[in-house]
Amino acid sequence: MEKEIDQQNPLLAAQSVMTDMLYVIHQICEKHDIKYWLTDGSLLGSIRHKGFIPWDDDADIGMMREDYNKFLRIIQEELPSPYKVQSKVNQTHGLHNWLKIMYMEDFEWVDWWGNWTKGLSIDVFPFDFVPEKYENKKSLKEKLINRVATIRYPLSGNPLKTTIQRTINKVKIHNIYSKYNKQTNIVTYGIELPYYGWAYFHVDEIFPLKKGQFGKHEFYIPNNYERYLEKLYGNYMELPKLEDRVSHMANLKFSRPQPSDNKPQK
Repeated sequence: MEKEIDQQNPLLAAQSVMTDMLYVIHQICEKHDIKYWLTDGSLLGSIRHKGFIPWDDDADIGMMREDYNKFLRIIQEELPSPYKVQSKVNQTHGLHNWLKIMYMEDFEWVDWWGNWTKGLSIDVFPFDFVPEKYENKKSLKEKLINRVATIRYPLSGNPLKTTIQRTINKVKIHNIYSKYNKQTNIVTYGIELPYYGWAYFHVDEIFPLKKGQFGKHEFYIPNNYERYLEKLYGNYMELPKLEDRVSHMANLKFSRPQPSDNKPQK
């Protein structure tokens, strides 16, 4: 799939590519009856800007655990080139314990540790039910499971520690937890995510899903997106101060020569 890249502005070009990625994911979800919704900064962008937040450089999708696991099973076969599912080979920001859909061409940037890396990503987050008596707080059991489930083995370091962490990771304790997790009216980010318990949502604040504008497309958003965004950001329509309008990827630029670079010199 050949992409048309805006040659003048790397951020606008990256946002255009990620919008196309979102549409591909949307089509796959529609085909397989998988319910998803824009969440976090992507939802905020849809409501406040009708597309990307002007300085944002990634995109976020939420799915309930059942749909998320179904999506995991089919995405490897359904995802068209040049998009890829994140792996050890094409990772950015280290290994993650949630799904990332990657575009590995055209762009490079500086990561949190000052290293040049490449790739754009769509984050796909699972959401889990929460016992209603623990709305807005974590029980001791959930705290312990979350502590273990968020462990990811590092790329380097102590070999013994790495072996232990890899073993824990292979057990996939989050799937064991979700298998016996009872359906309630309260949900939050998946038990294996560092964002577990960041915000709690009523099911009817999310479902039934509706559509919201995002650039040249419409994608699914929560039913009561106002309440959803208030829980995440408070007064979400108020723009942050200029100094707080920061991107995740520092020094984003094109990773291959641009046509202007190849023009003959006069």
